[in-house]
Amino acid sequence: MKRKSVVILAALTLVAGAGVAAGAVGPPGVNGPGLAAVGPTNSTDGFPVWYQDKAGLRLESCGVWTADPMCPVVAPLPDPASPVSFPGNFPDEGFYSMASVLMNTAGGGRAVIMVALEQNLPTPVDGTQVTFSRHRFDLRGTTDGVPYKITTPAGVKTVQSVGGRVFDTEDIGIGSPGDFTGALGGHVGPFLTWDTFKNTIPDPALKPNALGKPTYVGDGVTPHKVIGSPYGTNFVRIEAAGINPTPLTDVCPTVAGPLADCIETDLFALQGKIATTSGVTADKATYSRSAAGAGLVDVFASSLPEDHEVIQVSDVPVAPAAAEFGTTRLTGSPASAGHYFARVPYTGDQPPATVKVSNISDVPVANKNIAVVDEVTGTAVFTTGTPGNPAAVPPVAPVAGSLAITAVSSDTFAPPLLTASGFAALPVPLALGVLAVPVQDAPPVFVTVTSAAGGSVKLPVTAAGAAYAPTPAVAMAGPNQTASVGALVTLDGSASTGALAYAWTSPAGIALTNPTTATPTFTPTTANLGANVFTLTVTGLGGTSTATVTVTVAGSVPAEANAGPNQIAVQRGTQVTLDGSLSTVGTYLWTQVVAAGDPTATLTGAATLRPTFSFPFYKSPANKGLLTFNLEVTSVDGTVANSLVAISPSSDTVVITRSVYTVSKRTWLVAGTSSLLAGQTVTVHYGLITGQVIGTAIVDGAGAFQVRGTTPAALAPAQVTAESQLGGVSASFPVKIQ
Repeated sequence: MKRKSVVILAALTLVAGAGVAAGAVGPPGVNGPGLAAVGPTNSTDGFPVWYQDKAGLRLESCGVWTADPMCPVVAPLPDPASPVSFPGNFPDEGFYSMASVLMNTAGGGRAVIMVALEQNLPTPVDGTQVTFSRHRFDLRGTTDGVPYKITTPAGVKTVQSVGGRVFDTEDIGIGSPGDFTGALGGHVGPFLTWDTFKNTIPDPALKPNALGKPTYVGDGVTPHKVIGSPYGTNFVRIEAAGINPTPLTDVCPTVAGPLADCIETDLFALQGKIATTSGVTADKATYSRSAAGAGLVDVFASSLPEDHEVIQVSDVPVAPAAAEFGTTRLTGSPASAGHYFARVPYTGDQPPATVKVSNISDVPVANKNIAVVDEVTGTAVFTTGTPGNPAAVPPVAPVAGSLAITAVSSDTFAPPLLTASGFAALPVPLALGVLAVPVQDAPPVFVTVTSAAGGSVKLPVTAAGAAYAPTPAVAMAGPNQTASVGALVTLDGSASTGALAYAWTSPAGIALTNPTTATPTFTPTTANLGANVFTLTVTGLGGTSTATVTVTVAGSVPAEANAGPNQIAVQRGTQVTLDGSLSTVGTYLWTQVVAAGDPTATLTGAATLRPTFSFPFYKSPANKGLLTFNLEVTSVDGTVANSLVAISPSSDTVVITRSVYTVSKRTWLVAGTSSLLAGQTVTVHYGLITGQVIGTAIVDGAGAFQVRGTTPAALAPAQVTAESQLGGVSASFPVKIQ
C-alpha cells in the first residue's frame, strides 16, 4: 500500500523537547480543557477505538489501516511495499486529531506549531501502544536570550531560544501498558473543527454523510479557520522582539507594541475523522456447573450508553473441538446505561475456555475475546479477641482474634482449589471452602480468594464479637520544673491517656488557675520558695489514675536581654522570626528602631519571645539596608535590660536589555531580567529612579520581565531605570526612539 505524508510530518516525530520552557500558563477555560472519555480498545491493533470531548464529539484514528486523503498526516510503514499488519508493518505514529500551523519569521526563519492527540507504537511489539496529547513548538532562526510568548488554542506559554532554535514539546498521557486515560487530561479538548463544521447547510468539503452530518472535522491540508478552543484563542500568535518578517505590516492588530514584535494566523491544517463505531468491552465471563456434560456461561459486556448496540457472544473452540454453544445475542437497552448481558447454556466435558464478544452494529465488527473463569463468592468475618494492657498491674496479655474465611466456586461438580491471600506472606489454601486464621493484632480490610479455575473475589472483612474495653486512664503530670518568683508556671498533664476529667491539687498557699484542665497555671511568690508538690488525678471510662510533679521555686534574677544573632541575606517579602529565647524570665517588648528612610515592619507577637514580621518590599526612595529591632526585658524584680538585633535583606540584580519607544503608537516596551525568580514586581522609571513611572511587570519563571506603557513621551536622548521589589536597581539604559 502506498501512503501519503505531508511535509510538516518531518517536524512532528516523537522526540524529547530541546527548548527551555519559561513557564506555562493555561487560563481557566469556560467549558474546561481536556477530554471526557476514551473508548474500548481495537481488538486488532490494541489502540482505543475513539476519544470523546466534553461536548460529545468522538474522533477515531484515521489514515492508519487505510490511506485517507482527508487524514494525510500518518507515519510511513516500515515496509511501504507490503500491506499494513499489526504489529510488524504498522505506522509508529497516527492521529485522532492534529492541528498544525506553519508561519514565516524574520530572517528567513519559520515556526511550526501543533496541537494533537496521537497514537504511538514505539517498537513493533504488541503491548507497547501508548496515546498522548501533544503540544509542540518548533521555531528556527530564533534569537537566544529573547523570550517567545506563544498563544495557541491550548493556552499560552513562554519559551526561550537555545542555539538559534526553540524546540519545546509537552506530551501528556503516556502511562502504563493498556492505560489510555492519561491523554484525557492533556492539552487537546474540546476537539478543534473547521468553523464551517456546524453550518446549517453542510460544508461539502467535510464529506457529509446521508444524514447531512460531517464525516471529518477538517480536510488535513487546506489552511482554514477553526473553532473549539476552551480559551477562545482559535489562532496562533507569537510575540518576540523582531519576529515579524514584514515589520511594516500590523499582523497582530489587537496587540499593543512595535509591529515587528508579533506574528499571528488563524488558519490551521486540521485533520480528524468522526468515529462511526462504538466498540465493545468484554467485562466478565464466568461459568457454573453442578453436573457433568453441561453448564451455564454468564457474559457481561459494555459499550456506549447513548447507542443501542447489537452485542453477541460466540464460542472460541480449540481446534478440532466443536463449539459448545451457539452464537447468542446479549440483552441491553438505552435504560441499561451501556451494559449488556447473556446467560448461555453450554454442553461438553469442560466449560468453554474463551468466548468472543462482538458488536455487530460496528462496521467493521468490533470483537473482544475474554477467558471464561468460575465465579467465586464468600465471606470474611473477624471475631474480636482481647487487647493487651501493658499498663495494668500486673500487665494483661492479649488474646488473639480469629479471621474466618468461607468461599465457594460456581463449579460445584468439580470444585477447584481455593486459596486466600491478603493477611499472610503466602496464599493459604481453604479446606472444603473454609479457613480459620488466628489474628494477633488486627485483620486486613479485604482478603482475596482465588480459584484454580481462574476466578477470584475480593471480600470485605466484617467484624463480630465483643467490643474492646476503653483505654485505661493513666495520669502523666509532666516533668519536674524549676521556676522563679513572679514567673508564670504552667503544669502540663496533656500526656495523660484515657482521661475525660482532670483534677489538680496544690500545696497550701498556692491557688491554681483552671485546676480542672490539663494545663493549669500559677505565679509563685516568695512564700513558695523551695519544693512544691502537685497531684494530678485523671478519670476516664477506663478508671482513675494519679501522678505528681514537683515545682522548685527560686528567688528572682535580674533582667538579661538577648535578641539573638544578626540575620543576613533575608529575601524581601518573606517572614522573619526574631528570637529572644536566651533572655531571662520576665515580660518582653519588641520594637523597631526606625532610622531615616527605613520602611516600617509590623510585628506579630511583639510581647512574646519569638515575634514575626514580613520583610517589607523595596520601593524607592526607601532605605535599602538593614532593619534594627530592640528587645526590652523586664524581670519580676523590676530590673530592665535591652538588646538589639539587625536584619539585613538580600537584593536581586536587575538588568535592562531592551528599551524602545514607538512614536507613531506612543508606546513603550522595556525588557530585562532579574537574578531571582520570585514573581516580584519590577517598576520602570523614565530617566533615573526618581523619574516618572512608565509601568510595572511581574518577573516570569525564566527571570525575565517586559513592561509596556504609553506615558510619558520620550524625548531624545532618553534613558530608563528599573527597580525591583526585592531591592535591585538597574543601571540606567538608553532608549531607542523609532
